[in-house]
Order: sequence, then structure tokens, then C-alpha cells
Amino acid sequence: MDKVKLFQKLPNFLKTLIASARGYQLKKLRSANRDLYLKEIKSRDTWTKEQIYQYQKEQSRIMLDYAVMHVPYYRTLWNDIHKIDPQRDHLILDNWPVLEKDALRQNPELFLSDEVDKSKLTHIHTSGTSGKPMNFWFDRYTISYWYAMYEYRIRNWNGVTETDRWANFGGQLIVDINQEKPPFWTWNFVMNQLYFSSYHITPENTKYYINAIIRYKITYLLGYVSSIYSIANEGLKQNLPMPKLDLVITTAEPLLQHQKETIEKAFGCRAIQTYSSCEFVFGSNENLNGDIYIWPEAGIAEVMDEKGLIKLEGKGQLITTGFLNKGMPLIRYRLGDTVKINKGFIGGKNFDFFEEIIGRTDDLIITKDGKIVGRLDPVFKSDINIKESQIIQEDYDDFTVRIVPDEGFSVKDTEAIASRLKDRVGNDVVIKFDIIDKIPRGPNGKFKAVVSHITQKKFNA
Repeated sequence: MDKVKLFQKLPNFLKTLIASARGYQLKKLRSANRDLYLKEIKSRDTWTKEQIYQYQKEQSRIMLDYAVMHVPYYRTLWNDIHKIDPQRDHLILDNWPVLEKDALRQNPELFLSDEVDKSKLTHIHTSGTSGKPMNFWFDRYTISYWYAMYEYRIRNWNGVTETDRWANFGGQLIVDINQEKPPFWTWNFVMNQLYFSSYHITPENTKYYINAIIRYKITYLLGYVSSIYSIANEGLKQNLPMPKLDLVITTAEPLLQHQKETIEKAFGCRAIQTYSSCEFVFGSNENLNGDIYIWPEAGIAEVMDEKGLIKLEGKGQLITTGFLNKGMPLIRYRLGDTVKINKGFIGGKNFDFFEEIIGRTDDLIITKDGKIVGRLDPVFKSDINIKESQIIQEDYDDFTVRIVPDEGFSVKDTEAIASRLKDRVGNDVVIKFDIIDKIPRGPNGKFKAVVSHITQKKFNA
């Protein structure tokens, strides 16, 4: 039995102890040097455009030089470049080619610095937006500085702190998918966090979630848009007594206007969205005025237009160069999202900001009993031997998983995918696998990791 399924079977008091022990580990990792970092981050609120420009220029040169000196992939890249063009300067970002995700997938360890001990780095798996497994490593500085920015920009700017009692709607399988009665949550007393299962939200279960928010005296919510919106919308429909909160922070999915209005009406507070990447190469968040500022110390954000030209502002595919993670530097890394960057002025800060965030929407899965399931990428978070994949919901209980196999692909991979998908959408679904050479692309050259024909019919009716 794996650890997740074992955790699901534990009594609630043991779940609380284990979740709190994990919370202690995370808090210790994320809070290192917090006061020092918060002081630095706060000081940049009053910086001028010129100060931000000079800071980013210097940080860029430091990271570019470090990458060429200490990272095998970039060292080889620039040896090859200098054979053709000896005068090309690696300290100028414009001289660097775009880094595609395939290069990172094929040889992730070539991007690790030769100055770091891999065993001391934090390692994560992610499938990304195309369903392909990816691996990233982070040093302690990156994680602690990132969460200092998160604390100040996302929480403090908007009137809450990490010491407040809060609830998180995420993708962890803390409760067996077939469990029909509450609790559908776990309490982490170290972080004052109530972690909700996103996989048990149904019209019938909505009252249990709302009652838990009230009983645990939660002051703000953080998590998937689809989950929080479902609770808010159904709570209003059923005329349930809704708790008044201080803030709702949404993650992972775009916050659409109708969702924002419903959430704010239900909980009597502002709802803001965040937009960042799990690679920690850029970060941004909305403030209470609706401005989505880009964090200057996280990295440089550029856009590549339809002609392949890279610019610092305008509309195009997001290209990022991270400043924090010397353990695994990512230079001119193409994330795949399409955005519109504005380097002008808005609100009270001189930061660059996003005018639009495009192409981040995953289709939601709707199960037969009314559950709405978003962000199915954890199905592929493992060393599964696939190049790319796509989940298609043909009907409520009928799924097709398109797979482009990689070397070593076997029935064990399909069994693992099927098991994880059933954990999230129910054991009674039928899952067919379509083994193909390439996932069909749309007009923009991309494909969605999740396509639901049920969702399309429901929301486009």
C-alpha cells in the first residue's frame, strides 16, 4: 500500500499529527531568514522604474555568468556558440536562445549547478500544461526567498498573514475518493491550515465544507478557483449561512469575472488571483485594486510574438529568466502561456504588470454526481515513461487518455495513470488508452492537457 492510501485510512487525529509534522518541516524550510528577506522585499515597494531596471540588469548578468560557469548544459551551449561566433557576449540576455521544455525533460540533471549537492536540493515532479512529466530541483535560498515574497506580496499586501487561520483547496489526496461522509479535510495546527479535499465537492457536500470553515474559525481561503467557486456558488443557491471572510486568494486557474463576483458575494470579501510558475522563475499577484504586478526580484519576464521576436512588453508567449535558483538556473525558458506585459505605470507601484493572462485554463472535469475536478496534472506526476499525454472526458464515466510513449513505456505506466485518474474522478469510470505518435495541436500550436466534452456542453449551452 502506498503512503497516500495509507494516510487516507488513518483516523482523523493521526492525520492531524502527520499533517502538522509535515507542516513543521515546510515552515522551517520556507521561513529561513524570513525577517531579512521581508525587509529587502518591502523596500522595493518604493523603487523607481530606473532602480528596478538597474537591479534586474545586474541580477541578470550575475545569473547568466553563473550559468555558463557552473551549469553543464549552458557551458556546452556557449562553447558551441563561440565556435561559430567568438565575440558573442553571454552576459547580454538578448544573445541567449530560447530554452524549450523538451530540452529540460530530456536531460534535467544537465541543468544542475556543479557547485551544489543534489541530495540537499528540494526535488519536485510536475507534468506541466502538456501532460509530460518534468523534474525540478531548488536550493534552500530559492524556497525561503520565494515564500517571503509570497507572504509579503500575496498575503500582507492584501491584509492577511500566514499566522491567521486559513483553509487551502488543493490537489492532495487526503481523503479516499469513495468516502461519502465528512470529514473531507485535515487540520495542520502548525500552519493554522485546514486542508480541504478538492475531490469531494458536490452539491450535497457543500454544507459540510461551509460548516468546517465556520467551525475552524477560518479567516481566509487559498486554492483552486474551481473548488472555491463551487462552494460559493452552491452555498448561495442553497441559501446556506455563509461565513464572512477577510480574503480569498485563488491559484492554479484563471479567476473569471463571474467566478470573482460569486465568490465575493458568498464570502463578503475581495477575491484576488495569483499567477506564477512551479519553476519559481517568475511570480505575480493581484492586489485589492485589481493590479497584477510582476515580482521584480523573481526574474525577467519577456514575450515572444507571432514572428518569434522577443520583447520586454506587449502580447506573446511568456519567456522567463529566473534570478533565484542557482541550483538549477533557467534562462529564457518558454513556459507556454500567452500573456500581455505592460512596463508602464498602474496603481501605487512602479512594477511591470500583466494586462492579460491568456492560455492558462484547464478544462474542468464534471463527474456524474456533480463533482467538479480541476488540475488533473498530478495524474502524471511521476517517472512515467511518456513523452506527452492528454485526458479526454467523452462522457460522465467515459475517458480516453492519449499517450505518446517514451522509451521503456509499458502496461505498468497505463495502470499507474488509470489508478491515479480513478482516485480523482471515481472508480466506476471506463478509461481507454489511445497510443499515438503525436497529440493533435490546435491552431496556436498547443494542445490542452485536459479536454471535457461534458464541460463544454454544460458551460456553452
